[in-house]
Amino acid sequence: MRERMLFLSAQNQSAEDLEGEMRTGSILEILLGKFDIDLLTYASTHKDMSTNDGTALTVHYINGCITSWRSMLRPLHILRNFTNRSHAEKDMKSTIMELCRSNNYRHVFISHSLLGNCIDMVRNLLPEASVITDTYRFESGLAVGKEIGKPSSSNPYYKLNEALVRRNKRRLMNKTGVLLATSEWDALSFKSLSFADARKVHVVPHFIKMNEYDAFTEPVAKENSMVLHWNMNTRQGIKAAQNFFKKSYPLIKEQVPDIKCYITSHEVHTDVLSLVKDDVSVIITGPLKPSADYIRRAKAVLVPILEGCEVSRNILESWALKTPVVTSSIVCERLNCEHNRNILLANTSVDVVASVITLLKNPEMATIIADRAHRTLLKDYEVNYVKNKILSLV
Repeated sequence: MRERMLFLSAQNQSAEDLEGEMRTGSILEILLGKFDIDLLTYASTHKDMSTNDGTALTVHYINGCITSWRSMLRPLHILRNFTNRSHAEKDMKSTIMELCRSNNYRHVFISHSLLGNCIDMVRNLLPEASVITDTYRFESGLAVGKEIGKPSSSNPYYKLNEALVRRNKRRLMNKTGVLLATSEWDALSFKSLSFADARKVHVVPHFIKMNEYDAFTEPVAKENSMVLHWNMNTRQGIKAAQNFFKKSYPLIKEQVPDIKCYITSHEVHTDVLSLVKDDVSVIITGPLKPSADYIRRAKAVLVPILEGCEVSRNILESWALKTPVVTSSIVCERLNCEHNRNILLANTSVDVVASVITLLKNPEMATIIADRAHRTLLKDYEVNYVKNKILSLV
């Protein structure tokens, strides 16, 4: 008989956390290979999942009671539009207590969207259980502050934020049994704060399932096109798109007049639409058309040079489809990549123009970069590699 696990999630299908929700769902699927799971989540999500007793997955829907005054009490360093729910512990308390009384869980997983909310309750109810936490986007508030031009080193508000984040990291490390970081960089930022708890920190990078791209793996003639592949309904995503179409794209069109530019974001903000509505070379694919086919036919994929646009998975998708990527060094700090080897790094608008034109006019170089990126993906970011890592930790 398989062991039961308690899995706490607060997914809400928000535009700001699509990448994080996909990561949580993929980890849940991996754990279902070893455990029968009781999933707690909000009633607006997972409607397609089975809730029948006796199945590997049993979903317990929670109705949230959102109130404006509670959101105002949220710590300053946690932005209000992120999926972290300050009221989640109150919403889930009765169900968690009921489940813990009827199941002596030895393992509890807490998703990134609930960090700091439910771990104390779980620890009190199940003192012997191993708690696994995912720290994806732990420092998102700081990242946004830096992106908008307020470096923490010179701004007292962000210096305070950094101190609060360090404190919360130490508390989380002390309470958790296994802490999942998305990169070696993130793992080191945790380990450096507590030597005693450093052994709890393990790297589980972003990952994708290659079999989802099997239908797009046949050779295809590349066209003079590029793809913009990121979330354009967030503040950072909108800013990145505006910068590109105002500064970079006109210069690219001068060099490659017949270029096509596909926007594959599920939602495109009206501020972006207003910039491209009269340009016939810019094509918005729409949410119902798969982005994979456009990516595999393109000669270049651009992800934004700003943090906070949720692009790690988008880079991996492009690598899976053997299309070279142009992005910034900030974005790639958490990926195993090297400029001019398996990716092109561009930190300014001028660099973006030069890199895209290079890929459009030098197909031999583009093919070499894409092949190397594909091999990196299979080695470090494919689901089977990550699956073995996760299951070895629980």
